[in-house]
Amino acid sequence: MKMNFKNISVVLFAACTLVSCDLDTTPTASMGAGDVYKNIENAEHVLRGAWSHIFNSGWTYASIGIGSIMLNDDFAGSDAVRTRSYGFSGSYNLTNGYARGEYNTVLWDLMYGPINNCNGILKNIDNIPGKQETKNRIKGQALATRGYAYMILATHYSFAIDKDPHAVCVPIYTEPTDGNVALTGKAASSVSEVFAQSLEDLEEALTLIPENYSHGNDAGTQYQIDHLVTLGLLARTHLFARNWQEAYDYATAALAKNSYLMSESEYKDGFNNYQNKEWMWSLSCTQDDNMPCYLFYFKDSTSDAYTNLNMDPHFRTNFEEGDYRKDLYHWGQTAYGDWAMVNKKFIFKDLDNMLADLVMMRTSEMYLIKAEAAANLGGKEAEAQKTLQTLRDARMKEGEKAKMVTATGDALIQEIWLERRKELWGEGFALTDLIRNQQSVVRKPYEEVITVGGKEITVSGHSVINFSDKTNFEPNSKYYLFRIPEKEELQNINLYTNYPRLPIYDK
Repeated sequence: MKMNFKNISVVLFAACTLVSCDLDTTPTASMGAGDVYKNIENAEHVLRGAWSHIFNSGWTYASIGIGSIMLNDDFAGSDAVRTRSYGFSGSYNLTNGYARGEYNTVLWDLMYGPINNCNGILKNIDNIPGKQETKNRIKGQALATRGYAYMILATHYSFAIDKDPHAVCVPIYTEPTDGNVALTGKAASSVSEVFAQSLEDLEEALTLIPENYSHGNDAGTQYQIDHLVTLGLLARTHLFARNWQEAYDYATAALAKNSYLMSESEYKDGFNNYQNKEWMWSLSCTQDDNMPCYLFYFKDSTSDAYTNLNMDPHFRTNFEEGDYRKDLYHWGQTAYGDWAMVNKKFIFKDLDNMLADLVMMRTSEMYLIKAEAAANLGGKEAEAQKTLQTLRDARMKEGEKAKMVTATGDALIQEIWLERRKELWGEGFALTDLIRNQQSVVRKPYEEVITVGGKEITVSGHSVINFSDKTNFEPNSKYYLFRIPEKEELQNINLYTNYPRLPIYDK
């Protein structure tokens, strides 16, 4: 197993654990651009190193790469119950971000290191000898990677863009930096500006990555951003930026390339295999690079490990009878002996070798984006209903029919949001959806007596039903946000030059 347990402020240029790499592990500041960018192969290694950092870097076994951030975001929402175990207690208590807990700084480093890698590529790629088509594709992927990183930062370090479009978010860097720049820093931009940078990068990436370019079926290339993934990222980012027409257009374009929705058997197969045709983007782990799969120990209730990702029993009632997704959640015992509504959505593909593939994007998300965008556009309400109906029908057992979608207006949007929670449960969208929709976490106590083997057992749901200061959950709470790390506030003397520090942090 490979793991980078370090607090890294500048990502290593070529820590290429995703694939074999012939470059030394050298900090960006200590290796000249002429040495690094002497050929196209090295430029690709830099990009691979960025994604290796995104998937593998962290502080502990519970904070491994972007997958741990996705788990954090689910534990911080309404529908996941954490039981007694190792890992993610601060996530479930909603103290990681505001209180600058572990994941707060992990996420900052996960994004800014790769941003610097991408900036180096973008500054030097045009001067490297080689085929222009290949250079354009690498340039496009670097732009898409940077756009993805800024989207992640915008959705975690600020409230919804329509709450206050001028609220401080994070600094934007579009040029390579070194240690000297880190000492003075750059002024933080507004949430609108960070989203604009993300979308500008992704739009340009779409023009550079060939339409026929695909990461294909090779296990080692699934993390790469191809044309279809770029369409998906544009749809996702425009949704968060509340650009309804663009979100609709890009989701429609993505579905024109892949509209497949998996069968019941595929859905129940463990969410662990990139070869599922509904998966648009993923990381496929190998025995030589399986550390990101470690996160399945927190998800897989069939393994004798931490297993603390469980469902709120109240939420399970939202699945109608005949919906095969409902079968994935049932009362059971965790490895620590607690009874909970355990999940069988996530199962190791190969437990002995700690292998599973991590999903990053599916076509079902595109259906949901298209439906939500259409519901917010004049004259497309019927299309929103039809799109939602298509997804619902696909999740019913053979011979069963989903309830017809007849809601209109705000009720229709509420149904789409609920379907997102059901379909994407455990895939990293809970917290960011609450932020973008200005909703509150909702957790209610649950207790029931069930009979197992002739013995009565008391089972329960949520153990945390308010904020850590004992106040009630509410929309737009500071506890939902990731907070700019303390080291950034101390080192970056220009941080709040353009936009003031959020006043909620003074309370």
